[in-house]
Amino acid sequence: MTRTAPHAAAPRGILRRMQIVVDGSAGGEAAFAAAVAGGLRERGLDVELRPPKGGSMFDTAVHLVSSGLVVRVAERPDRETLEAIQQVVRDALQHHPSLRRRTRTVPVHLGESARVLEWIDVFG
Repeated sequence: MTRTAPHAAAPRGILRRMQIVVDGSAGGEAAFAAAVAGGLRERGLDVELRPPKGGSMFDTAVHLVSSGLVVRVAERPDRETLEAIQQVVRDALQHHPSLRRRTRTVPVHLGESARVLEWIDVFG
């Protein structure tokens, strides 16, 4: 029996199993977070959705560049998985009813850390 390393690439066309958290707790857009989580699940990824916290919905004291949504991954995703995450986020941003909010960015964080692996926006 051969063992493959947990970070080994999956066969082409099959996304590697990875725990992904769609963390909307810092924002107020439950529908946007749900759309991203649903799109990732449709691609066969294991997704946890964290809904917005009550107080974060009406915070107007700062000018947000981020969407208030963070995608958290347990480990650095392989290229195909990252591309799938990017496509789902871009699709959700493009279908956002607010033109201004379509231009926001969504970071991909390594776990619960503040380390950003990738910034995703509609411009690619």
